[in-house]
Amino acid sequence: MKYTLQPDERVSDGIKRIIDGKIQRGIAHIEGDIGPHETVHEVRKRCKEIRAAVRLVRPVLPTYKRENVHYRDAARRVSAIRDAHAAVETFDERLEPAVESRGDLDDETLDTIRSTLVDRRDAMATEEDLNRRLDDLRTDLVNGRKRVADLPVSTEGYDAVAGGLRKSYKRARNRMADAYDEPTFEHFHEWRKRVKYHRYHCRLLRRVWVGPMKARRAELKDLSDVIGYENDLAEFAETMNDEELFAPETRATLEEVITAKRSEYHRRGRPLGERIFAERPDELARRFGSYWEVTREYEPER
Repeated sequence: MKYTLQPDERVSDGIKRIIDGKIQRGIAHIEGDIGPHETVHEVRKRCKEIRAAVRLVRPVLPTYKRENVHYRDAARRVSAIRDAHAAVETFDERLEPAVESRGDLDDETLDTIRSTLVDRRDAMATEEDLNRRLDDLRTDLVNGRKRVADLPVSTEGYDAVAGGLRKSYKRARNRMADAYDEPTFEHFHEWRKRVKYHRYHCRLLRRVWVGPMKARRAELKDLSDVIGYENDLAEFAETMNDEELFAPETRATLEEVITAKRSEYHRRGRPLGERIFAERPDELARRFGSYWEVTREYEPER
């Protein structure tokens, strides 16, 4: 069943159903044959979805900290390898097209950059024994699944989700202010994480009013992508310079392109964020609560 709380189910049942389903999907990814780096990407997404689900009921889940840390640490087993693959993707999708449009580097240099990134990623996967790490991650998921049926969600109805929704939204709203007051990599990275949690919560609550919630999730997806591109470029620059991956003149050219692209994404993200996070947290929580009550009263089987 979908990553959505249903109008005709108890919140506790829905959260358990959703977490159990995401755990099963994560295990299926590891046992499947989609390729190691795609497996890492998909399993990490499942862990994030699980963490978002427990965050939605955080105030009424006494074991929240244990569950959140469990899936956070599980995903961290493969985070360095994922970051190394993301550097290849960032070059392919963001940097190479921008550099080619400027004509700053020749084809041979671009090929050298990519081969360096791919070699770095593959060496890291070998050194860190990616297969073993995925096996350990699978064990984490299996062990986590044993606790799902007994998750002690202590309240039902909108009261079960209102506190977690409000908290995640408030944090995303505050982190936006931090990012634009001081536009560092760390501040934008933190904002991106909070935006994604709010987006997941809107998915979990999509049935409160399907059309408007779909539109809100679409805007959050756009914002998450824009901030994500900025984050990926910032992390690429940090890695490139810390590890001195390329020739100095090549790094200088890439740094110039990255700075320009990051500024572009900063400009694009601000109006999206200002609109999405215009409401105060209490106002948004009350509005979603009104939708919730109407849906449960009039459309329980929709």
